[in-house]
Amino acid sequence: MEDCLSMKKSLSIFMMLLIYMGGRGAQGVCVKDERTALLEIKASLHEYFPDVDNLLSSWVDHGSTSGECCEWERIKCDKVTGHVTDLSLSNLLSEDYESFYDRTWPLDFSPFIHFKELRNLDVSWNYIDDTFVGKGVERLSSLKKLETLNLSNNRIETNIFPSLASLVSLKILDLSNMKGYESYDPSSTAHGMLFVFSFS
Repeated sequence: MEDCLSMKKSLSIFMMLLIYMGGRGAQGVCVKDERTALLEIKASLHEYFPDVDNLLSSWVDHGSTSGECCEWERIKCDKVTGHVTDLSLSNLLSEDYESFYDRTWPLDFSPFIHFKELRNLDVSWNYIDDTFVGKGVERLSSLKKLETLNLSNNRIETNIFPSLASLVSLKILDLSNMKGYESYDPSSTAHGMLFVFSFS
């Protein structure tokens, strides 16, 4: 009788463990290289805007463990593989900081090459200027599954289309409210892609 109760108790504990692990899997456990890349992006932001508090506050390094970066703010992961699929990094800096009007974020896009399953990337409203053209933007061409790229409301004036020509899955490219694109004819660059231009 006691053996039977003990077995039932052990089975109950095992089932609870499975349920717990299943719940964790539903959230996704991020890939180590992608977690490192996310922390590099955050470090870059802090480097150029050190006086801003609570920037990506949930993006915390837990040392040797992989960390549950799929639970971090502004990130979505594939529930099965744990790969990052969506990065919503729009307007990371509060509009209240008027002092940022004379500052820029020379974003290095090199860390983004680690997000092999990335489908949607939004870096709009982040004071990104032309410096980023020489800091790895061409490496975005390795993101073969990227479908949406939002660069709107930044300070980019350089023609970036040659750097993005190899993005075979890109369907939407938003360049709204950026100087240098007011008179651009997207039909001369790519077919089957929706370009968003708005200059309000």
